[in-house]
Amino acid sequence: MEKVIQKAIHKWCGIVLFVLLSMSVIAEDRYLGIPRTEIELILDRGYNLESSVPGLIDAMISDYPESPLGLCLKAARLFRLDDYAEGSDEAIAKLFEEISKDAIAASETYYQANPEDPAARYTVAMCELNLARYYIDHGRWLGGFFKARSGMAHLNQLLKEYPDFHDAKMPLGVANCFLDKVPTYLKPIARLLRFSGDMELGLQQLKDAETKGFLTRHESLYYQVAIQWVLIEDREAAKVILDRFVKRFPRNSNSLLLRAHLARQMEDFEMAFHLYESILSMPEADYLKDIRDWVVWHSGNAALHLEDAEMALEKAEWVLDTVEEDRKELRAWGFTLKGNALVHIGKRDEAREAFSFVRKKDNAEAYNAVRETLEEMRRDEAGDQ
Repeated sequence: MEKVIQKAIHKWCGIVLFVLLSMSVIAEDRYLGIPRTEIELILDRGYNLESSVPGLIDAMISDYPESPLGLCLKAARLFRLDDYAEGSDEAIAKLFEEISKDAIAASETYYQANPEDPAARYTVAMCELNLARYYIDHGRWLGGFFKARSGMAHLNQLLKEYPDFHDAKMPLGVANCFLDKVPTYLKPIARLLRFSGDMELGLQQLKDAETKGFLTRHESLYYQVAIQWVLIEDREAAKVILDRFVKRFPRNSNSLLLRAHLARQMEDFEMAFHLYESILSMPEADYLKDIRDWVVWHSGNAALHLEDAEMALEKAEWVLDTVEEDRKELRAWGFTLKGNALVHIGKRDEAREAFSFVRKKDNAEAYNAVRETLEEMRRDEAGDQ
């Protein structure tokens, strides 16, 4: 299970190189020709996953056809939703790729007309990196490499020419941190980009993006959490930062889910259970798509740690009654949870029956956990004789 969570966290962290939501202010009241207040409204509502956001973005595209920002925000939102769902919604993934290409074209056109505007170049870079991350996630390494190389070159040159363009420090900061300790799936790209990373520099860049940037002041918190949690392995520091983000955006089901996972890893099962249940009661949980079913399972697992076996059994049965047969990994964990709950209740024969449905080919980790539990049951029963 830890591998599943770590993989999700790494994927979540990878977004940093490609998020389009972090833009800097060029003029006092407008950014890329759009009033700053309109941009802030979309970002604030977007972080809270409000249903009005798609309409606001479409209105921006219509009202400011010369600006690439509306398309960039639309692509960014679709990328984030695809990540929340961990690629389980093919329609979102396909639409993201289409809109991203439109956003890149619009950004390049704007940059050619406004080469003196650093934000114009920044938009091109972030659009390219956004699409690069998507290509990498889908195994399209060559396309990902060329988009990543171009985007990173734009950002490095931009910061060299405009060292006070603090929002540009956020993607470079996370790149420095993650490529200082490169996740396996990013190693091929890191080698090709010849980017070695620098943890100390990256952390400072992220802090600058938070305290001196404009639209990165909240976005930077996301990635500071990931770096403290995954790379530095300081869960207390990650908790403090994540709590600030959750307090500011309490309807963001993805950040709440991360907070619940963090509580579980810190063995605060009461808080973990509360957070999982809170997520399930939110309409914003629908953005998680298939991951929502995993939240039910995690809630049941936390309940079992709290010695509420009846609740754990209820959650396990919901998973098994609801999740499709072809989702074998989650169903295997569902049978594992059901069996463990039945053991706690004292129904050992029924527990063995539930465990019998867990097959190694479907989920090796769950299978091994079941083998260990069955062995413990045999030892306990032998001791009772």
